Amino acid sequence: MMKRISPALTIAIVSLLVTGCQPADVSPSSESMTAETVIPAQTQLLNGLTPPVRIMNRPAQTQSLAQRLEHHQVPGVSIAIMQNGRIAWTLEHGVKDLTTGQPVDSDTVFQAGSISKPTFAAVLMKYRETHGLDLDTDINGLLTSWQVPAHPWSDQEPVTLRRLLSHSAGTTVHGFPGYAKGEAIPTLVQVLDGASPANTAAVVVDIKPGSAMRYSGGGTTIAQLLLQDVSSEPLTAMAEQLLFSPLGMTRSGFTQPISTELASNMATPYDDAGNPVEGGAHTYATLAAAGMWSTPSDLLRLGAEIRQSYLTDDKENWLSQASATDMLTSNSPTGSPPHVGIGYFLYKEDNNLIGFAHGGADAGFMSQFYLEIGTGNGYAIMTNGDNGRQLIRELEIRIKEAFEIGYEEPTYKTIPETPAKIIAEYLGTYRVTTPVEVDIVLSPAPEGFRLTALPYIDNEMHWHEGDGRFFALDGSTIHFERNEDGQITTLVMDNRIRGTRQ
Repeated sequence: MMKRISPALTIAIVSLLVTGCQPADVSPSSESMTAETVIPAQTQLLNGLTPPVRIMNRPAQTQSLAQRLEHHQVPGVSIAIMQNGRIAWTLEHGVKDLTTGQPVDSDTVFQAGSISKPTFAAVLMKYRETHGLDLDTDINGLLTSWQVPAHPWSDQEPVTLRRLLSHSAGTTVHGFPGYAKGEAIPTLVQVLDGASPANTAAVVVDIKPGSAMRYSGGGTTIAQLLLQDVSSEPLTAMAEQLLFSPLGMTRSGFTQPISTELASNMATPYDDAGNPVEGGAHTYATLAAAGMWSTPSDLLRLGAEIRQSYLTDDKENWLSQASATDMLTSNSPTGSPPHVGIGYFLYKEDNNLIGFAHGGADAGFMSQFYLEIGTGNGYAIMTNGDNGRQLIRELEIRIKEAFEIGYEEPTYKTIPETPAKIIAEYLGTYRVTTPVEVDIVLSPAPEGFRLTALPYIDNEMHWHEGDGRFFALDGSTIHFERNEDGQITTLVMDNRIRGTRQ
């Protein structure tokens, strides 16, 4: 399926109206709001979004949040903003289910995807404070139900919890697709062995532990099994006892499939074409890697506690300062980005910690969390659509511009003067046969062309940026290949989808 989809939806736009802007219960300074009230800060996100690419020295093409939801075919989004360590306000927009038209509210839960990883790491670190757990010992001495298979560096560098939780243990398997309704669910050992009914390969070590950072959900899954082995408790119960209940994260849980309580207000996942994910919300045996349900406010509650513990040595804190420092200290084998602590990705400037973050992607769900150390400002965004990543970036850009929170900035492009006869050389029809069969039609437009590839793309403007390269405001690019005679033969979209000139 092509990345970019026609913005036309089959639902009425009324279903994408603002459905509520709820104040967070943890902040006594939050402004009092009702479902009909919109505070000035929220209008920055409701009416001030732009695509991620802008043209230099031209006004940005501003659109509403409703328009961007429609464009990306994402039914709903939930946003929480933190200021000075407290949740200042939340904004919910769209619907949690297209069939029922039920609106997203502040208690609607989404699958958090890989944001499960730092949450699990926090549970493990809390358990470690009272039971002791060596982060730097060979984990095969702690595992009882499974062992890391022998590898070329077995006698040189150990696979440790610190390395597993910072993606530097050399383990394989990037992520997990989960299991649709009706599919058999494997045990953790079956997942790690790649044995039926697991739908991913076995987790092995194929890079020297401690030598490089490579993202590995497989490594997090080993850590989950280890914690269950040493504690004799399932993660679901342990997380509730050690984390969710103490921090008031009442809308979070690792239960898979989703618990009855959370299911009463859950978002339905949708694919990149705007259709419900086949088999519904997937079940994840790999709870620590991808199996948490949550809300943006709950994600920020955990982040605020870790920040507070990192900054202050107070016995009243949920986590010790030593544990929080471990979580927010980079374990980069090379000392260069990406910096990963225990669970979270770290943002540093001049070797100083600026903030910590993590994104999430499960089938039909996309999420992002970010919190700054110094200011206590941050945000969490959760969506129920596979195209949610594009929407999240647009929201992050606006949050950075409007509130000076975060790191996302727009990309600026310069358009050179190009004679129309040169652009005309690229116009015409190009035939794509894989991954779908479709005709791409390029029609003339000032400074570029308009691209139509129904039903996926409809009349989308692409500007010429020079050297036969064209771009759209969503960040996608197109270039062309020529034969030995200099004639254009092939259109290449984002270096992966190819169309042959007709």
